[in-house]
Amino acid sequence: MATEEIGGRTVSWPSRPTALPLLGVVILLALKLSALLAFGPTMMPDSAGYIGYADAIIAGSFRHVDLDGEVIPVVLARPIGYPAIIAAAKIVAGGDWPWAIVLLQFAASMCATGMVYRLARMLRLGVWAALGVAAAQATSMQFVVDQAVLSDGLCASAMTIAACIASAIVLRREPPRLGRSLGIGTLIVVAFLMRDVIEFIAIGFIPMAAAAAMTERSGLRKCAAFALVFLPLILAQRGYSEWNRARVGAGIVTTVSQWTLFDALGNASQYDPTIFSGSAPIDATGRRVFKSFEIGDELSEAFEANNILHREYGWSAVRIAHEISVAYLRAWQHHPLAMARHMLISFSEMQLHQAVRPTETVRDMLLWNTGSDDDFARERAVRDGNWWMIPAVIVHRLAETISVGIFAAFVLITPLRLVRDGLTAETRACAGLLFSYLVLVVLYAAVHLEPRYLVPVVAGSIVVGAANLAWLLARYRGRMGASSAPATPVDHPSG
Repeated sequence: MATEEIGGRTVSWPSRPTALPLLGVVILLALKLSALLAFGPTMMPDSAGYIGYADAIIAGSFRHVDLDGEVIPVVLARPIGYPAIIAAAKIVAGGDWPWAIVLLQFAASMCATGMVYRLARMLRLGVWAALGVAAAQATSMQFVVDQAVLSDGLCASAMTIAACIASAIVLRREPPRLGRSLGIGTLIVVAFLMRDVIEFIAIGFIPMAAAAAMTERSGLRKCAAFALVFLPLILAQRGYSEWNRARVGAGIVTTVSQWTLFDALGNASQYDPTIFSGSAPIDATGRRVFKSFEIGDELSEAFEANNILHREYGWSAVRIAHEISVAYLRAWQHHPLAMARHMLISFSEMQLHQAVRPTETVRDMLLWNTGSDDDFARERAVRDGNWWMIPAVIVHRLAETISVGIFAAFVLITPLRLVRDGLTAETRACAGLLFSYLVLVVLYAAVHLEPRYLVPVVAGSIVVGAANLAWLLARYRGRMGASSAPATPVDHPSG
């Protein structure tokens, strides 16, 4: 705190390093509230499923699953976490429940942004650089999903906070306590109850959890710290599976695979039609349904395939999910090239542009809420005579360039630092965040990858990318300083 004598009184106010983050919080909150007031809570196609599940919770009917009447039972297709929050909001806030949900997501997201700023400072970035990192994370796809009635926002915030806490332990800025490991595990469970894919994505946390556990003093505490990160998720997954065993007779979490994996198989079949060459109902249905292979059509075809299996073969959602999971794994065994090609199609320049994307966020906000992005910051808008769009186009190109640089530094310099510096606290933290990113991307790409699915790991990519650029700049300055230093004179004895 800074102080000054004014009128005989000592007046205190935050010092600049403290005032700048506080100002950033105020600006971020103003931006979020402005978007909320302008558009209201965003409803997406997936929102209806969450709302339907919430209504079933309120009515008490969620305990029963109608496998005979519903092809995709709403109370089995998604985990219960997000619908339960909607149900609570409906009870507490009544007709204003969507606003309550979005405000909750704002609060969680801003906590995550604060943790991102703190992690950037731990990685020795200056105040302004750390603010830039936090601003990039806050205005990334996280800004868009926070506005919507979707589980992505809370899931991403929980995973971001968990990653920041684990990184802080690795960097030894937090005293090793088992309670922090349990806190990380609890946050992962929260994310799992929002999106069940977290039970697989949590694999990416293994190196970070191991590095954090190694800061403990004894071998027993090391094992306990590592176990506490994953034990809550294991217990939650087993408990949820047993609950569903009581409801539907199968130890599963959700039946989301009945359309997501069918969609992936259908998309891969364009590269190898023999994927559906067998005589099983899935093969016959796949040959019959998957024909267009147009972007956006595959999911509708997967839904139609589910309808056929339910209507003509009498398969329930549970059986469809099981059979398609087996067929998907079998396809990787017998048709690896087609499956790999499908996975590689998911990788695009889109991933390069997720770190710094203020103009893309504006586009997404417009698109999600109005159905059109109005060609915001697009060059064709300028060609059509919208000259006022020129500054936005310039900002967009600049942001893309910075984003590509940060992402390249994240992916390429992290391994270089491991080779150059060895296993230091910083390289362990950076490598852990890189590993978690790669695991998430590979798992999603094997099925279907969208920008909003990257949100749980985007923060780590921004922080590490910026820290790596700072490391590279410091090494460059060190070499320049060494080369420009005057040579030390050598005294020669006189003859």
